[in-house]
Amino acid sequence: MNFKTQNIKTNTPLNLLIILVVFVFLHSCKSGQNASNRNVAGIYMPGINLIDPSFKVFNKNDSLTQFYFRLNAENLLYTKKRSDSTYTANVEVTYQLTEKDQKEIIDSATLKFVDFGKNNQLKYLDGTLELATQPNKEYDLIIMFNDINRDNYLKKRIYINRLNQFNSQNFLPTDTLGNVIFKNYFNIGDVVELKKNETNSNNTIALKIYNIVHGIAKPPFSESDTEKKQDFLPDSIQVLTFDENSKVRLSILSKGLYHFQSSEINKEGPTFYSFQDNFPSVKSIENMIAPMRYISTKDEYNKLLEAENQKVAMDEFWLDIAGSTERARTLIKEYFNRVENANEFFTSYLEGWKTDRGLIYLIYGTPTVVYKHKDYENWIYGEENNVMSLNFVFYKVKNPITNNDYSLSRSSIYKTTWYRAVDTWRSGRIY
Repeated sequence: MNFKTQNIKTNTPLNLLIILVVFVFLHSCKSGQNASNRNVAGIYMPGINLIDPSFKVFNKNDSLTQFYFRLNAENLLYTKKRSDSTYTANVEVTYQLTEKDQKEIIDSATLKFVDFGKNNQLKYLDGTLELATQPNKEYDLIIMFNDINRDNYLKKRIYINRLNQFNSQNFLPTDTLGNVIFKNYFNIGDVVELKKNETNSNNTIALKIYNIVHGIAKPPFSESDTEKKQDFLPDSIQVLTFDENSKVRLSILSKGLYHFQSSEINKEGPTFYSFQDNFPSVKSIENMIAPMRYISTKDEYNKLLEAENQKVAMDEFWLDIAGSTERARTLIKEYFNRVENANEFFTSYLEGWKTDRGLIYLIYGTPTVVYKHKDYENWIYGEENNVMSLNFVFYKVKNPITNNDYSLSRSSIYKTTWYRAVDTWRSGRIY
């Protein structure tokens, strides 16, 4: 068992009391089963996972992979046994490491720790697992987080890619103080430092910057979606030199995609993006108007864009279709919650709501059934194996700057249900 409990820390002054490291856990997890045979619709249901940790994988050198995780203290339950005792959160982290698609467990352990505090505190709990891995191999890390006080747990399968030294898992993004950054979207003015794998002998790395000027997804019954075919030619290229600490620094100066690439032969590498301030949230009227194109006519949309007071124009649009202020508020809340969720789940080289999956999610909501396969996702709305249910298939697109690009298999059979769903929204009802 290769696990260093001293790596658990927080980004605010906080002491974690390690209680116990338990022995290798012997029983295989159900999460180890082929994900394609299980309904995983919960991954697109916001709030269903109360723990909801963030992750980052870093292949530090030829023998070590570091798995960083972050827990939000607000999502944990702090309780106390007696009136005179201290509130504590009790968390258990269990993992199993196997070579990809193999059953034999290479490493496994369970760690329990306690945090002292209170509920609704604004801080994070950061931890690190150190895993013995080898180059030119792939691994599955099955990890479970258990909030013992709440009796709530989350189980995840994490893919570890050691096939080369140039993919994104061989680089660790941090802030200027050395704290790991778990997100890949930034505001203008943010600064990111990128640390390379210790065995990477390259002294420089190319930074390719792409301006963001892309349209939105077409309806699911469209015959083609030629805009999905992107050449991905960068608008500018910079060559950055690693410093003595094996780091390069990136300052986000404008909106765009920032893709790091070590080799023209292998185009893999980490990608950061800056779409709008506060992304993935939608705060400004300007950013709220754009997603309304899916449920507005061309004339209505142009009127919103050209309005002298866009907020008043948008309020009038929603009030007109809703019929009352209260119903309009309900529609607005649900619609833009879906926009923000789509940004969280589906962002690729586009904001999540602009993608094919974002389009379907925004109009139809969370699917009833989701099957994830290696190269595609199957979404079902309604009962499985019911001919009246809607079935959408999204195929993974090979994309040099993102691993989250999927294209919908379009068909004319969706035309009737699409217009029915849009008309439902335009009639003041949530679909």
